[in-house]
Amino acid sequence: MAVFISYLLKLSACYAVVYLFYYALLRQLTRYRFNRFFLLCASLLAFVMPLINIQAFVTDETINTSVLLSNIPAMSKATQLLIPADRINSFAEGVLVTLFFTGMAVCAVYFMLQLLSFKKLVRNAVLFGKTKDIKLYHINHDIIPFSFGNVIYLNKDKHTATELKEILQHESVHVQQKHTIDILLSELVCMLNWYNPFVWLIKMCVKQNLEFLADEGVVNAGAEKKNYQYMLLKVAGYSLPVVSSFNFTGLKSRIYMMNKEKSSKKHLLKILMIVPLLALLMVAFREDSNTVYHTPEEVYILSQVSYAIPDAQVAMIVKQAESKSFLQTGKTFSIALIKNERDRLKTLLQRSGYKTVDNNAITFLIDSTLSNNHFSVEVNVDLNRHKLQSYKTNNDNTLALQAPATSLHSVIKD
Repeated sequence: MAVFISYLLKLSACYAVVYLFYYALLRQLTRYRFNRFFLLCASLLAFVMPLINIQAFVTDETINTSVLLSNIPAMSKATQLLIPADRINSFAEGVLVTLFFTGMAVCAVYFMLQLLSFKKLVRNAVLFGKTKDIKLYHINHDIIPFSFGNVIYLNKDKHTATELKEILQHESVHVQQKHTIDILLSELVCMLNWYNPFVWLIKMCVKQNLEFLADEGVVNAGAEKKNYQYMLLKVAGYSLPVVSSFNFTGLKSRIYMMNKEKSSKKHLLKILMIVPLLALLMVAFREDSNTVYHTPEEVYILSQVSYAIPDAQVAMIVKQAESKSFLQTGKTFSIALIKNERDRLKTLLQRSGYKTVDNNAITFLIDSTLSNNHFSVEVNVDLNRHKLQSYKTNNDNTLALQAPATSLHSVIKD
């Protein structure tokens, strides 16, 4: 559940970055086709970006005990018990998930109501024209022209012949470039991310950019800009959100963009900023390769404990305090116990007079081949490992150096 919530947070961050990038760098460009491509692909890619973890391709050169032990057969699972995973309270998780799906259901119902309203509106529409790819329907209501799929709907009695020509040119661009796909996709993305305000802003940008494309098509077809802009102001009204309508609330922006000079090629360099944007997201969403996950259903048992201690006096000290060991036969086993046992032995020896006990002096050999979820551990205590000298405090508080061992005793299990 926590993973799902983490995914939603990363997804929200993706859409925030997409909108801010578009608003800051692409919104004022007249490269409407590229903007359409960016908004469409970014809306889909955002679902994938949180799942990409570049950390899996990065080699960690730091060598530590946890990493070494994780490479021992079956110990990669045992390391999962090292650190308890942070978990959100189960009740809070349930509330969040319930709220998420409730909001999604409300958006789905609202979308269905929009489709029903559209169906009711066009139910009595009359076909009055048809080309190879486009159908024209007359609706005897006070509506503004709109298109859905490959069909254009309008009240032909409300407009002059000149107006109808430009209206049909405008709506034909919507049909030919299949803008209905963009609108439906935006509705779906909003439904799945209803809680994210940036998604709704992106939806507005998508619809506005589609109108820019349609206006560009009309002007390129030879329409006189000023007359066309006056007609945009004349044709006003409400349209269904799921259709491509002739009228759009951002008329001021549409007129401004029509009068703006085409963006020069140097402005296209802004598009290259997409590369560092993607890199930034991938770095932000990387996960530590040492991240562990709690699996309470797995239980590990310590079947055997043995000791290899060359120094007889040290062996006696360890033997006398064996009952306090964290490693007890028949008890549960985890890598955390290894660290605790090493710290215990180090403290024990220091209290017994061995003041300098290096971490390398206490090592553990773990055998994971006994049986499933059963391990054996051999504890090695050699104060002279790597020729590191240690000293012991005599009863008279004088220091006595411990002579280096002539050979290193070790026991290796097959």
